[in-house]
Amino acid sequence: MSSSAPAAPTGRIAWLDLARAAAIVLVVVYHVASGAGYDLLPRDGGAAGYWWSSVNIMLAPIPMNLFFLISGMFAVRAVHRPFARVVRPRILDMAWPYLLWSAVFAVTAWTRYAPEDPVGYMRSQAEATLVVMGPYWFIAVLPVFFLAARLGRDRPRLLLAAALAVYLLAWPLKMLMLTQEWIPALVSEGLYRFTIYAVWYLGGFVLRDRIIALVGGIGALRGLLILGLFAVVTATMFFGQYAPLLERALHAAASLTGVLGVMALLPRAASSAPIARAGSLVGSRTLEIYMIHPLVLNAVVVLYPGSALDAALHGTWTADLLLIPAVSALALGAGLLAHTLAARPGLGWLFEFPRARERNTTTGGSRPGSP
Repeated sequence: MSSSAPAAPTGRIAWLDLARAAAIVLVVVYHVASGAGYDLLPRDGGAAGYWWSSVNIMLAPIPMNLFFLISGMFAVRAVHRPFARVVRPRILDMAWPYLLWSAVFAVTAWTRYAPEDPVGYMRSQAEATLVVMGPYWFIAVLPVFFLAARLGRDRPRLLLAAALAVYLLAWPLKMLMLTQEWIPALVSEGLYRFTIYAVWYLGGFVLRDRIIALVGGIGALRGLLILGLFAVVTATMFFGQYAPLLERALHAAASLTGVLGVMALLPRAASSAPIARAGSLVGSRTLEIYMIHPLVLNAVVVLYPGSALDAALHGTWTADLLLIPAVSALALGAGLLAHTLAARPGLGWLFEFPRARERNTTTGGSRPGSP
């Protein structure tokens, strides 16, 4: 690792866009399958809900770690710009939609989670939003990680060492905080998310060029072998009970092998023009997808069970195989549609910090601060 600050990159690498797209797709499918699998595929209809949920829980070490790693790699150029040029896209354009859509979630999600106590649920969501424990927590931590990268850009070794130390101390710190009655459990959990994911973002920032070289040298075949190792590690973790230290070690091993294995497959995939275009399309709209998909999922969970369609599909192979992918595609499509709508004049405030009327323009394209 160089002792100098990471240089601002030139050009654009197609597989990085594809990695960002793969991460958001995995996140959406995870939330549909593990968060609502039993709502859509109840146990009395067969074991499909269990399998969809279990497989996605085993895949869980990949999506968010990949998301943060790629976000850090994309941040290198912005970190070198004057702060006045990046305060809007990297901070305000993250903080505003986080607060706005957290409020939207709070006033709508009670229909799924607490239909008998909507006011209490809204209050709990407001508290969760303040301590980064709501559904959009990922968006809230990005500005913090970006500022950390700016502060440490001239000492990348020290920055990465500090992030690694924070990661290693994350679990004992969380346990210590949970023993303190004056610290709310939500605060402990929220801080824990900062501590375990900072190393991925800052690692992507500091090691960008080395990661690109490493991924390019692995190749697809070795990538498949690494994913095989990931499957062994994550299955070991899923089907066993271990001491906290060993469990954390297994989780770290699963995260490293899973993320590296997925990335190793992407350069070959990105060599296909249609796949590269799809990766660019989805990857540049991750903010909208991330904000919209929980709302779509909530609506499906409220409306689908007990409906005529549910009665027709209940217990069928069609539902077992296609319902989770179909709902995931619906949620992804809604996010893409939201991006298109927000690009219209006067609607940019949906996903960007509001601009003065005379400066309001269509948004279009990828936001520099999006994950």
